[in-house]
This record gives sequence, structure tokens and C-alpha cells, in this order.
Amino acid sequence: MDNENTTTSNKPCAHQTSYHPVFSQRRLEQARHFSLSFILLFLFWLLLSGHYDIFHITIGIFCCLLVSYSSNDLLFVHVGAGDSHLIIPRLLTYIPWHLYQIIISNIYLAKLVFSPISRLNPHFVPYKTKLTNGLALVTYANSITLTPGTITIDLNDNTFYVHAIDSKVADDLLTGEMEDRIEKVFQPVAHTQERASTMLAAEADNLIVKTIVRVFTPFIQIYGLYVIAHGHYSPGGGFQGGVILAASIVLLALAFGLRRTMSKATEKLTTMLCSSGVFIYGGIGLLCLLLGGNFLDYEKLDLFLKVGIPQARSLGILGVEIGVGIAVMACMTSIFFDIATAGELPDEPSEMVIKPEDALSEDTIPEDTIDG
Repeated sequence: MDNENTTTSNKPCAHQTSYHPVFSQRRLEQARHFSLSFILLFLFWLLLSGHYDIFHITIGIFCCLLVSYSSNDLLFVHVGAGDSHLIIPRLLTYIPWHLYQIIISNIYLAKLVFSPISRLNPHFVPYKTKLTNGLALVTYANSITLTPGTITIDLNDNTFYVHAIDSKVADDLLTGEMEDRIEKVFQPVAHTQERASTMLAAEADNLIVKTIVRVFTPFIQIYGLYVIAHGHYSPGGGFQGGVILAASIVLLALAFGLRRTMSKATEKLTTMLCSSGVFIYGGIGLLCLLLGGNFLDYEKLDLFLKVGIPQARSLGILGVEIGVGIAVMACMTSIFFDIATAGELPDEPSEMVIKPEDALSEDTIPEDTIDG
């Protein structure tokens, strides 16, 4: 029996194929980014809209899916989506404490200003921080500025340069209590430390500007789409919403560089969107003519839609607003690119000529962090 077992154990094992997971860690992280971005943007849409019928909710879902797909990585560069369930509750506990500090500082500053003896002693304070996460650094910088008596002037090499109105305010800053609380909110976990250091190295210049633009751009885009989607019966419309959408792309170009933005919003894409917007606008007007009415005579659309004349007018105007919004966004973006490049748009963004003094400021960030 022993010999038989030995012989069996010595037989060569069959070749095992390597295991390839269907969803890689990167795919799962992207799915988390997309899902959480959609939830945040849809809540923002519901707050703006105030209409909770099926029609408006459907439009909101479509708009939020579109922005989440194109800009979800903007929100979760410094912090992974999987860490948000830890960070958001901590942030909610930090906000009341910071509001209390703002009130206390306001009272102290009022006493200082109205004191019969001037005790103002404004000066600059360099403060070396221990924070390593980009979003934590930006939160700390803005928390300092929001607290009366102190203003963040610059952030360079993890050193804050703060203007303090007197020595007591500066001493309160140097105690590090605010920094400790923010560190607990954005306490980095093991798998984000490497990403945090990489992003800080890539965005060492203008970290605050880039982070603020990255966080607010998806919400600006949702607001632009909201203005378009509600412009047929409320203030707003295609022109206003299209300009807002174009402004979000301009912000990205100003913060992250023209080359990076044009690699996403290419000349081919803007031309195609502009033509599509004009086609939608003209197509609706032509359809009204074919149905026996005048150009953009929306009531004739009821012969095709069968929803009643009032609803047909509403849907016709909404379709025109969408077409105008797309065309205006694409045209404004194209005009900005023309002006920024002096009218010399290359066939490929990589062919753009960079001045020697601009080469040092080029951003070396991952391809998937910027989307417009």
C-alpha cells in the first residue's frame, strides 16, 4: 500500500492554468468611482431640480450617468472611492468643530478691532505640515482661510505660508489642533499612500487650484445640464447651459494645461458636437415643416408624438434647447482653443509647440484623471 501511494504521489501533476480574475482591482476601483460619483451628482441634481416626477428623474439619471462616465476620476484622485465610507462620517464631525472655531475667531477678531488699544501685529507664519494627502492639504489650507484672522498665502513643499493678524492667532495655528483633526479625517490607508505621494509630486505646483477645479468640475457640468434640461419652462436654456459646460472645460485647461485638455476635447470632437447641435435644432424645425406647420411650429409635433399639444410644445422646445446647448458648448470651447493656440490648432495635441518657459510647468498626471 505504501509503494502504491508513493508511486501515485510521484506522478507529475497536470498543468494548471493561471487564474485571471474577471474584474481586476483597477476595474473594481473604477466601478466604485463611477457609482459613488453618480450618487453624489444625482443627489445634487435632485436638490437643484425640485421636480420628482418620472420625466425629470429620467433626465437627471441620464445626465448624471453621462457626467459620471466622463468625469468620475476627477473626484477620486487623492482619495479612493472605497475609503469614502470612512472619510465622509469623519468629515461630518469635523465641520461642526470648524464652525465653532469660526465663531470664536469672529468674536476675538471683533474685540481686537474695536479695542481702544491697537494690538494688531500682522505677520507671516511659515508652517511645516505633516499631512501627505492632497485633499487633506487643500482642506487644511481652506480651513485656515475660512477662520477669521488667518489667510493661507501659499503652499510650497508641504509648507504653508499663512498671514496672521496677531501673535495669538498665529500661536493657535501652531498648536496643530486643526491639523490633527484633518489628519484623522483623511487618515491614509495602506493602499492609498503610494498614490497620494505620486499625485503630490505631479501636482506640486498649484495643488489647491487643481484640487478645487477637479472636485467642482463635475458639479459645474451637472449644473449646466440642469440649466439646459429646465430651460423650456424656467430661467436658463441652451445658451446659458452651453456656456456653463464650456466654462468647465476652460477651467480644466487653465488648471491642468491646454495640451492635456485638448487630448480629451479634441478639435474633431468639438466639430462633431457643434454639427450635431445644429442638426438637432434644424431637424426639429424641419420636422415641423414636414408635418404641415411653420419652422419650429411645435404644436405640429403632436401629430407625431401623440401626447397633446401642450406636451408636444414642451418637448419640442426641450429638444431645441438641447441642440442649442450642445452647439454653444462646442463652439465656445473651440473659440477658446483657437484663441489660446493663436489659431494654430494641430492635428494631434502632441504636436503642439511648447515654449521653453512653459515646458517646466507641464503636468505629469495620469491620462485617466482628466476628462471633460
